Amino acid sequence: MSTAASVFRSIAHARKTAKRFQTGRVIPRDVLQDVLESTLRAPSGFNLQPTQIIMVHSSSLKKQLSDQAMLGLGNQYRTMDSSTLAVFLSDLEAGKRIERIHELEHASKMRHPNYLGQMPLASSFLLGQGHAATLVKNMATDFLSEWQPMPLVEPVHAWAYKNTALALQSYVLAATSHGLGTAIMEGFDARKLKEILRVPDRYAACACVATGYEYQEDDSNNEESKPSPRLELEEVVFGDTFGQAWEFDDPSQEEEEVEDSTAKTA
Repeated sequence: MSTAASVFRSIAHARKTAKRFQTGRVIPRDVLQDVLESTLRAPSGFNLQPTQIIMVHSSSLKKQLSDQAMLGLGNQYRTMDSSTLAVFLSDLEAGKRIERIHELEHASKMRHPNYLGQMPLASSFLLGQGHAATLVKNMATDFLSEWQPMPLVEPVHAWAYKNTALALQSYVLAATSHGLGTAIMEGFDARKLKEILRVPDRYAACACVATGYEYQEDDSNNEESKPSPRLELEEVVFGDTFGQAWEFDDPSQEEEEVEDSTAKTA
């Protein structure tokens, strides 16, 4: 295993939901800066990056969110005790980003001219807003898919949330690499959260990530310190078709077997 793979594996396995945070501790700005810069490297459809992040440091705002928007005592306490609360927002009008992203892509000179020419139209088609627009486009793509591969046009909420989730995962892993604890929270009243943080209607509140230094219990046998259970690999991963057991065949071994067989025949 390479050094990079070993480091990533340790980070992925170290990540867990922080149950409690050390109150009063401040995360250095350079640490948060690095976490956020790594977050921005997350992939997104057409590179539209349909995500905004509000970093809530204010104690009064965190208390207001805890009291008025968070559901359950766990989320309320984590919101209050965290060093910062990262609120991930999904842009439901991502089509408005196309012009800006097109400018960036053109300036970078990394894309083929054909891609730059097709990108505005293709992304606009897939990001049509409203149930009626989605229905009409799906009818068109369903019809055309009989002759050529066509995309499934998703509701804009689904597309935006999916892309924001990629950025959120990058944020959590980057924070873990700095020794920070995180807790991803979906249990909140999005209406009240948006009102408190003055979020425009254009954006949906995808999730919040309480971030800080985890409070560690002295008891090494504490159940909360153990990783939560996961399904077995065989229950999640299939090979070639759905439901078929995954059996990895090393191509290099097959080549060696063919060479051996050829040598014996010769």
